[in-house]
Amino acid sequence: MVKNDNAHSVRLVESLRKNVGYREADEFEEEYPLSKSAGIEKKYEWAKDACNYLEEHFDTETIIKLRKECRCNDGKSIANKILKYLNKANSIEQFVNTFNENETFAFFEYISDNKILFCYPECYCACVKRVPKEISKTWCYCTLGNAEGIFQEVFKKDIKVTLMKSIKTGGDKCVIAVEW
Repeated sequence: MVKNDNAHSVRLVESLRKNVGYREADEFEEEYPLSKSAGIEKKYEWAKDACNYLEEHFDTETIIKLRKECRCNDGKSIANKILKYLNKANSIEQFVNTFNENETFAFFEYISDNKILFCYPECYCACVKRVPKEISKTWCYCTLGNAEGIFQEVFKKDIKVTLMKSIKTGGDKCVIAVEW
């Protein structure tokens, strides 16, 4: 039997256990194990299978909740980088402009004083980024957990995040609406 020790799989199984139950988590883990030694094609196929499983078993709201908990990190290092621009700015618009002038890993689009678009110019997901194929939006919902963690740390408020588009679903960039 394949060992299920890949971090992506472990996070998804834990999210299933926490949010929908042990039976569903155990069923998923048994049917879709992923080893940390899996190659890029295997990771992509596993991600595609995970999306199909989630879409067959849960509604969109539950899928988003499950996937948000699969984020790869807590976002604190990115939040600290973003905070240095926010702390020097006199307005959200100035913050957005200064960040965009100095950073390349992401960029913002100003919408209002309580809403921005958080954009990635490339896919950063280790499971799917190197396979030149699209994948279901279900897979990309993990970025909402990442963005939520980052911007709750930045703004110290409850954050609403919405995935507008992603590269792996055919977009030219990943775009997350962030409201506070």
